Amino acid sequence: MDATFSIAQNGIVAGDQRQGVIANNLANLTTDGFRANLIDQATLVNDGTRINGITEDHKTVGAPRQTGIPEHLMIQREGFFQVQTGEGVAYTRVGNFQVDSEGQLTTPAGYIVEPGITVPEENLGLRVLVDGTVYANLPDGTAEELGQIELARFVNPSGLHSIGDSLYVESDDSGEPQVGSPGDTGFGIINQFQLEGSNVDPSTQLTDLLVNQRYQQFNLRVFQTSDSLVGRALDLFS
Repeated sequence: MDATFSIAQNGIVAGDQRQGVIANNLANLTTDGFRANLIDQATLVNDGTRINGITEDHKTVGAPRQTGIPEHLMIQREGFFQVQTGEGVAYTRVGNFQVDSEGQLTTPAGYIVEPGITVPEENLGLRVLVDGTVYANLPDGTAEELGQIELARFVNPSGLHSIGDSLYVESDDSGEPQVGSPGDTGFGIINQFQLEGSNVDPSTQLTDLLVNQRYQQFNLRVFQTSDSLVGRALDLFS
């Protein structure tokens, strides 16, 4: 009987955790660059279901969202943009960049894209090739090459440590970054005028939500039944 209580209780706790993950995924359906949270769970003979951890899906690319803004960039396939923060280099899939007052290509929070791209004041519009080469269109009809955006990739991107705002830093689990040009072997290419949308699949999440609700109902029923049996047993000896 004790084992039944324990299994049902662990199942209820695991179900609550799954519910929270699913709710968070659904809440971020329209968040650019959001990585769907994945649940790592195990089913044990004596303890029932247990959540071992929650990871992020860095394998699935989100659908492109057209913005028409020249500074907006999307990585098609593998790789991360590199940005310089006060704590060092961080990595992101969200390319909603802008040009600051000093002509630097930065994130909305002011983090400079690495390697640095300085845009001249007379720029009439940026042009970014699939290999990351950046050009400024000038009033005289010429194009000035400003540099090339490089990407970073990791052996285990799921091991990256999230620091919020869709930014990540390397960890022992992720391994050190491998830096290369877009289009090189193992690296994705860059699409201009687009942002990567959330990679959450709403159909999968809604299905998981329904399954989890049934799972919770089952565990609650087992717990209530076990509690009732214990109560009856106690009544026999009272």
